[in-house]
Amino acid sequence: MAEFQIHDEALTSLKDKVVLITGSTSGIGLATTKLCLDLGAKVIAGDMNPFPDHFLLEQQAKEQDPQSQSQLLFQQTDVTDWPSIRNLFIRGFSHFGRIDHVFANAGIGPRTNFLEERFEEDAADDGEKLLAPPDLRTVNVNLLGVINTVRLGVYYLGRGNPGLTCPPVLRSIVLTASASSFQNFSAADYTVAKHGVLGILRGLVNDLQADSLEAGEGRCPRVRLNAIAPSWTATGLVPRDVLVAMGIEVQEPEVVARSVVMLWNDEKRHGEVVYSWGGRYVEINRREGGLLDGAIRAVPNKILEEEVMARLKR
Repeated sequence: MAEFQIHDEALTSLKDKVVLITGSTSGIGLATTKLCLDLGAKVIAGDMNPFPDHFLLEQQAKEQDPQSQSQLLFQQTDVTDWPSIRNLFIRGFSHFGRIDHVFANAGIGPRTNFLEERFEEDAADDGEKLLAPPDLRTVNVNLLGVINTVRLGVYYLGRGNPGLTCPPVLRSIVLTASASSFQNFSAADYTVAKHGVLGILRGLVNDLQADSLEAGEGRCPRVRLNAIAPSWTATGLVPRDVLVAMGIEVQEPEVVARSVVMLWNDEKRHGEVVYSWGGRYVEINRREGGLLDGAIRAVPNKILEEEVMARLKR
């Protein structure tokens, strides 16, 4: 296992970049917003809820120069509503003139296990209770919201990119996956959504690689796509004291924020998933012995489905 640390010098090149963050006013999103502003980046922030008062007071104390207030642009945003999330990109692009990186982070906790017996208020003609549909709010926010954000991200990151040779200004999108993206996790709606986030990464990474810039001996994607997969993090999803009482190590959201910025800055990373726990990091998708390698080794049929799909597309 190639465990690594993220040093401060891996973060500093974010200065003057323009980043868009969904789910920006709490948890990992808020920690990433703070880190980006501290590094001198400009932030387009979208969330259903406003920033907490203490954050706004901290920003006002740091930014005495009225000009510096333009470093942060906030808009109330529903990632499940296409016009709402589209307007966030439109306004942010118009305000700053470009978008360099995107963090598709907005998410909510579990709501249902899909098997919960809930019934419609109105009964059938014969008086029998009618089973209500499952509550799909978590799937809609955590999965469909990410799809919306990625679609818009690829489009807007490609606009105004002056790079004609590789490496150009390699812009990137980071997705918030989870440790539940690749294991059993007894919260059905949340687990379905986070498995789906991993599916977005794996379903699009080669398409983005195909839409690449050529230079010298290699090719590089116009937009890089990576994901983070945090273990238990102090985001409020589960009360910290409950986890600590169970003997669970809980990391701070600032630890995860550093992995987001590192993935934005490291132009060699594409199609990776960085798992974090207790302030430590490891790439678990593409490395030898990682998730993809393990799947190839585990499946008896050694014909790779991705190779077949690539040929079909060609």
